[in-house]
Amino acid sequence: MKYRIIDGPSGPTLVLSDQLLFDHRDLFEGAIDKLLARQPTKVVVDMAGLDYMDSAGLGMLLTLRDRATRAGALVCLRNPGIDVAELLRLACFESLFAIEQA
Repeated sequence: MKYRIIDGPSGPTLVLSDQLLFDHRDLFEGAIDKLLARQPTKVVVDMAGLDYMDSAGLGMLLTLRDRATRAGALVCLRNPGIDVAELLRLACFESLFAIEQA
């Protein structure tokens, strides 16, 4: 997993690339810490560069959602590719997250 955080007028965007796997959980937790330290009201996760995600990646997104909710922020998943979007659909994540295609 590679990531960067871009600060924008409506809040930070977490830009993910490569893969989101079990082995990346510590790195992802660090990204969550950095995001929430900004005290946002909304967090966008840009998934356009994410090629693959396993079930642990789904769990990490749920962790982000839980922590953001406790901090008073909404989470929006943006631009998932075809394979990642299908995984999100199969896991019924559209009922848990706002999912946007730009």
